Amino acid sequence: MLRCSIISFALLLAASAAPASERADWIVSAGWVLTMDGGRRIIQDGAVAIRGDRILAADRRREIEARFRSQLRLARPAALLAPGLVNAHTHAPMSLLRGLADDLRLREWLEDYIFPAEARNVTAEFVRWGTRLACLEMMLGGTTTFAEMYYFEDVVGEATREAGLRGVLGETIIGFPAPDAKTPEAALEFTERFIRRFRDDPLIV
Repeated sequence: MLRCSIISFALLLAASAAPASERADWIVSAGWVLTMDGGRRIIQDGAVAIRGDRILAADRRREIEARFRSQLRLARPAALLAPGLVNAHTHAPMSLLRGLADDLRLREWLEDYIFPAEARNVTAEFVRWGTRLACLEMMLGGTTTFAEMYYFEDVVGEATREAGLRGVLGETIIGFPAPDAKTPEAALEFTERFIRRFRDDPLIV
């Protein structure tokens, strides 16, 4: 009986010392992991295993470390690890117009300030740098997905993909000459090209 117990204990030790068998690119651990799964679990001293662009598992840190092996690790014991936020209404390039005019009625703000400023200043490069700034600000605030509508949306798509964010993007079709299309018909043609270009993109919808 004693010999059997010793053998069982030895097998248990061997099993607990066995190396993790599943490969992950990253193991990210935090003081709390907010899962948003069916049970809305909040895991204390939790971790997430990641491979490529997929989350493989979320569990207690010791469980993840026992199951997965990874050379890349990020530990934030005082942080909350949570899914990215979604910004449901943006005009990202307009970050460069911030402060131009405030506290006005919408029609006055648009017709007296924004539309004239856009006619004078908005180009593809304006859109590129404004989107880059907006993406940086969103990432700093925990946003990973945003819904967006502006001009030169192909350039917005390029900058969004460059930042590694996910964008739900739409081209503006409006009834007067715009920076990237002089007529609604031209804007529709632009939109068709945009859709074809990003149809299979994993980050741009």
